[in-house]
Amino acid sequence: MLSPINLIVQEVPVISARLLIVLFLFSSLLNAANKAMVSVEVTPLTQSVSPGETFDIAVIFSMEPDWHIYWQNPGEAGMPTSFEWNLPENFQLTRQREPTPTRHVDQGITTFIHEDEAIYLFTIQAPDYVADSNSFTVDINWLECKDLCQPGSSKHLFVLERDESPGPEKADWNRLVERAELKFPQPFTGAMDQLVRRGDHIELAMKRYPWSKKLLGANFFPFDEMIYDSGKPVQIERGLLRNRIIIPLQIDLNITPEVLHGVLVQHSASPGGPITTNSIIHQQLP
Repeated sequence: MLSPINLIVQEVPVISARLLIVLFLFSSLLNAANKAMVSVEVTPLTQSVSPGETFDIAVIFSMEPDWHIYWQNPGEAGMPTSFEWNLPENFQLTRQREPTPTRHVDQGITTFIHEDEAIYLFTIQAPDYVADSNSFTVDINWLECKDLCQPGSSKHLFVLERDESPGPEKADWNRLVERAELKFPQPFTGAMDQLVRRGDHIELAMKRYPWSKKLLGANFFPFDEMIYDSGKPVQIERGLLRNRIIIPLQIDLNITPEVLHGVLVQHSASPGGPITTNSIIHQQLP
């Protein structure tokens, strides 16, 4: 299922402040170069469509050095990258996968971004009846930034013919998916001991396994906007039996989240070398 982003529209003063930051980013458009710093390629990972089958479409962003686009929750500024699909009749978009972002701090403003390359995968479900020829379009809009920002957009059209039997997979498609999978967050499978709000933060406690790996650092990228304090880093406290990950909240908003929902990144040391895990957390708060 697609990951929702819940916008807190009732908090008018906070949203106004964020819009001012976005306008500040756009003010640099007057000095922006005409050349686009981000290129986009849309690649269906199939040669044809079979009735009732699912297939993936890859959207590949390639950024010039030091340029970036924004994650679905851009943080304290920026704009999320958006996709508007126009699918053939009765085709359905069932899943969108986006790579884990990185935390970017510039002049005291924290944002969640993609750099160098970002591969999105969209899963499409075909209906039981498929026409002989099927046209797909997607309108993509993003904000690309370095020292300045400029909007980017592109529109893509491709056609897939009907085939009663799925065609063979291509090796380069498999390599593309493997490359994308390396950066996709996976469902959380760790041993969670406790999840509780304590004043200005949420505390996530997990069992510690000192004989296998040591937690060095963590990051949390919330799907929900305006609830967590993106400008404050996530802290870790290592104990004898468990590690605690401290996720700061926007206490001035007086909003208590009901669910911890986002991407948890953990950096650990192990005998075999450093390990980074990207996990989707969706956990009810007590």
